[in-house]
Amino acid sequence: MNEKNRLTLPTAFRRVLWIIAGLAAAAAVLFLARYVIHYRAYDEYRQYIVQPAAKTEAEALKPLKDPENAVPGFVLAAQNDRLGLYLKEKTAEIALYDRKSGLTVYSNPQDAADDPVARSGLNQANLKSQFILNYLDTNSREGTPWSSYAKCVENGQIEYLQLENGFRAVYTLSNEKLMLVPQQMTAEWYGILSASGKKQAAKSYVLDEETGLYVLKSQGVTARHRQQIDADARKAGFTMEDYAEMQALAEEEESEAAESTSFVVALDYTLTPDGLTVTIPHAELAETGGAKIRTIQLLPFFGAAGTAEKGVIVVPDGSGALIRFNNGKNTAPQYNQNIYDLDLIDSDITATQNMQSARLALFGICREDCGLLVSCGRGAALASVTADVAGRNNSYNYAYFTFGLRRTDTLMVAGEEAIVAEQDSYPVDCAVFYRILDGEYTGYNGLARAVRESLLADGSLTLKTEKSGDIPFYCDILCGVRETAHWMGVQYLRVMPMTTFAQAEEILSGLRQEQVGNLRVNLQGWMNGGYYHDPVNHVSVQGGLGGERGLQSLRAAAAETGGKIYPDAALQQVTEIAKGFLRSEEASRYYAKGYVAEFGTVSPVSMRRTATMGFTERAYMLLSPRFLPRYAASLASAAERLGLDALSLRDLGNEVHADKRRTNVISREADLDLVRHAFGVIGAGKRELMVSGGNDYSFPYVRHVINAPVEATMFAIVDEQIPLWEMIIHGSADYCGSPLNLMQSEDRRAALLHLIEYGASTHYTFTWQDAADMKYTGLNNNYATTFSSWKEEAAESYRFVNGALAGVSGAEMLRHDRLSDTLARVTYSNGTVLYVNSGEHEAEADGYRIPAMDYLAVGGENE
Repeated sequence: MNEKNRLTLPTAFRRVLWIIAGLAAAAAVLFLARYVIHYRAYDEYRQYIVQPAAKTEAEALKPLKDPENAVPGFVLAAQNDRLGLYLKEKTAEIALYDRKSGLTVYSNPQDAADDPVARSGLNQANLKSQFILNYLDTNSREGTPWSSYAKCVENGQIEYLQLENGFRAVYTLSNEKLMLVPQQMTAEWYGILSASGKKQAAKSYVLDEETGLYVLKSQGVTARHRQQIDADARKAGFTMEDYAEMQALAEEEESEAAESTSFVVALDYTLTPDGLTVTIPHAELAETGGAKIRTIQLLPFFGAAGTAEKGVIVVPDGSGALIRFNNGKNTAPQYNQNIYDLDLIDSDITATQNMQSARLALFGICREDCGLLVSCGRGAALASVTADVAGRNNSYNYAYFTFGLRRTDTLMVAGEEAIVAEQDSYPVDCAVFYRILDGEYTGYNGLARAVRESLLADGSLTLKTEKSGDIPFYCDILCGVRETAHWMGVQYLRVMPMTTFAQAEEILSGLRQEQVGNLRVNLQGWMNGGYYHDPVNHVSVQGGLGGERGLQSLRAAAAETGGKIYPDAALQQVTEIAKGFLRSEEASRYYAKGYVAEFGTVSPVSMRRTATMGFTERAYMLLSPRFLPRYAASLASAAERLGLDALSLRDLGNEVHADKRRTNVISREADLDLVRHAFGVIGAGKRELMVSGGNDYSFPYVRHVINAPVEATMFAIVDEQIPLWEMIIHGSADYCGSPLNLMQSEDRRAALLHLIEYGASTHYTFTWQDAADMKYTGLNNNYATTFSSWKEEAAESYRFVNGALAGVSGAEMLRHDRLSDTLARVTYSNGTVLYVNSGEHEAEADGYRIPAMDYLAVGGENE
């Protein structure tokens, strides 16, 4: 065809196409750039994570002079005005001596060798150990636990280094005694060793002319010769560091897999003004032979009590619980509970038991006249507490922290289950603080007082200025709820207004008419699509509920009578139906499987944590910790724009989890650092915060705690539940338990008396519309929330509880004494004493008569 006859596009049209193509390319480049900058390159979070200390060099420990000889058989390693830290170098045992009280607490039982239960073998070695190490072999399967005594101390493979206010014990653990017999050594060391002791090195090493090193003979060096070289080397001052340096000169073809399994673990013992801090420095950990450390049980028998002693172990189960010494429950499982509950990323998706969370990173061993407070600092989110009584494995009652330094995951490969271990241990310097409690701090009451005083001293708690006044009435008001709707046969989700902001004002007015004051409203479902809302990186008040004006009007109505509205937001749990959330980048992942972790409610049939019960919105993902600072800043900015002086944070005081994305593992402890930062950002400018659950790391930031732990799980080994959590926080923050109208309780009076005993306020969940309207929504478990049905009963319950607690609402809870199975006595700092009788008969105590199913307040303002 002739060129002139070919059809050509007009020049203008071609220009338009080029412009469109150029714009499309520019848009693609901009999108890609935003994607990389906004997600892949985002690393602001790193500046908020506490990094472990760098590896340090130290000189050998030089014991101090001890004219007192306060702990016979031990040398004085460090001291201050109050305490002395002692060491038995041969066994690595330590002792903490309190000069004020004259009390001494040992790391290991001093009569362990005579234990009739742990006569020999593993249990005997454990009693003499400062830690027990669990490891994963080269196939990522758990090996037999190694004790520091059997695998290190007994072989003489320990050294002590000087630290400021303490010392470092460096343990080298191996299956067999490590001989200081390197495969080769420098001429300098050969000259020293060949002239030391029996000079066996001169007979066992030959010079390699090519390298200039002295190499161990391949033949003729017997086990006895090796023992002699080892003895000569130690006599000459040859250390494990020198040995490692000489071994590093080996040929590169000698693979790590050929090496035998061994570990190096250091413990730093440091005195503080009122106690002892024991740290596992991450930089000092070493693993050889392909094996990997999984967990370390730290000082499992520090302060252990024998069978002749009386007292209790205080554990952080829910509100708190007691395990009595020698209670005979040897057939019951040991108490073992993760601090801040399980990490969902690491836990089994099947729930085996409905448990209360351990919200306090501490435990106590309380004798009749003294005690030991043990609390966890760095590494609390990686820790669990174990406690046991005498008679099972040994003759002692004991408790300790275990730190998980790495986790495993499972992966199905060709129908077979493969175990995959995390490559690196978590970069955390795990630390535990030990404090001797003298006669001023006896029992669990003294333990709670010691914790409270410590938190007040460091500013984590602040006492209220007013010691009395009406307690808060806590109510959740459900506003927007997503429901399924149809349009022209197409199914979609829309927001159903269960309570508009104007109707919420009616609820407040109705409660005030019933003489209910000090209203604290957890306003749920107010933005971003209702209760199961979109992420808080963008906040939009629901127009169908009344919009921003309606929200401001509601806040003003509450403030008129001294109440306050706390708009609710979830930061870490993101619903499956969320818009504006890039799950591939922003959601936490499993380590081995690599895919996004998804959860739901617990199925009553399979007990799996992934059930939705037919409602997709119940499924949720976990926000990767790396994006938490961004979300917190967005929520704080939105609150500032809307003029919100209070917020309710649904999951920030209740949820700590990791992100196991293989290219960037963020540990649970790192997430805890980011959660603390988020609290600081959101609570800036004196914004009042409310949280659900109330893990102890939230104490410095919150004023109100809903769904607080007002009971314990009561494991089989436990003897009694106590209000330990309440005794620590009462007088600094207000709190309540779960909503009373959603509890399956046959005796409402008993539930109210329990609140009075624990110093807790009442809590209800309300909707203006009939609760039956939520039957076909993801909130159908809120089956009894209609305000008109509960108004009178809620007001009556509040008046009853407020009558007991108004006089102590701002006072510290000093003592809680269980006088009988049904009678408790609670003493407050303003002199008020509450007697709570949950029995069916009148009770007598201290000369008072307490009516059946009632309380009696004496002292303080009641005189």
